[in-house]
Order: sequence, then structure tokens, then C-alpha cells
Amino acid sequence: MKTTLTILFLSIAFLLPGRASAAAEYNLAIVNTGIVFDGYWRTAVEDKRMKIAMEDVKKRVAIEDKNQSVRLDELKKMQQVLLKPNQNQAALARHRQEFEAKRRAFEQNGTTLNNWKAAQQKDLSEKSRKAIERIKEEIRSVISAQAKKNGYTLVIESKALLYSSADLDITTQVLAQLNINDPGKVAPKKPTPKK
Repeated sequence: MKTTLTILFLSIAFLLPGRASAAAEYNLAIVNTGIVFDGYWRTAVEDKRMKIAMEDVKKRVAIEDKNQSVRLDELKKMQQVLLKPNQNQAALARHRQEFEAKRRAFEQNGTTLNNWKAAQQKDLSEKSRKAIERIKEEIRSVISAQAKKNGYTLVIESKALLYSSADLDITTQVLAQLNINDPGKVAPKKPTPKK
């Protein structure tokens, strides 16, 4: 009985005159935003900029890690002196104080270094997130402009569909519009010859 009611309800819904005409009014398009994002020239520029920033941070971290390693080697040498037998007690006490002061400084520097590394990573992640959001916003703007220009009432992400006709896909048009100002593809102006 429940199945019969469901079939009857669906049949009536499809037979209503307003339903068929409302569906016919939609002008649909699809776009693959992943392809657009990957093919957009600004994505490559931001990716390169982030790689340079990451390399810079890696270099600075390597320098600080090396400095910390040098400090550790100094501590080990100081500790070896403390373990030598037959030392003057006054000199040994003074050396122990110096060792403890350097050990505390080493530990504090290690904590500071770890915090600095975490802050650098967080900063890089935030810059990357903001760059991605700017690019996505530019892509959305171009998709919206293409939809308005071509009279599309609905643009759907192609990855969300099981099937669609290829003529609905506006991915290449969106990508072409985004890459219209690609500095890598714009031919440099030829200098005018001097007379």
C-alpha cells in the first residue's frame, strides 16, 4: 500500500503543469573546479612563492638547529670536565655552576626554537590558506561572470555528477578567461626601432 501511494504521489507531481515548465527554464552548465584551479596561472605563481618561502624557512631552521647542536657539543665537553677525577673543589664548583647555567640556557633556547618553528609552520600554512582562498574567489567570480554572460541559471561542479553531456561543460571557457592575463603567455612588446 505504501509503495502504491508513493508511485501515485510521484506520478501526480510529474503531471502538474508548472513542474515541467519550471524544469525547462533552467539553463545548466557544469565546471570542474579542480582542473580550473590546477590550470590557473596564479595557482602556479602562488605555489612557487610558497615553495620559496618554505625553502627560506628550512634554511633558517637548519641554521638554528646547527647552532643548537654546537651548544649541545659545548655542554658535553663541559660535562666531561666535570667527570675528571682529582680536581680542585673550588674550580669544580665554579665549573658546575657554569655548566648548569649553560644547560638551562640550552633548554630554554630549545623551547624557544621549537616554538619559533611551530610559529613559522603556522605562518606558512596561513599564507597558503589565504592564497588558496583568493584564487578560489577569483575562480568563483569568473564562473559567475561566465554564467551571467551565457545565461546559465545553474552551474554545477562536474565532480558531483554521475553523468552529463560534454556540451554543458564550461571548464575550458572559465580557464581561458582566468588565463587571459597570464604573464607567461603574453608576448612581450617589441621595441620600436629608433630613427
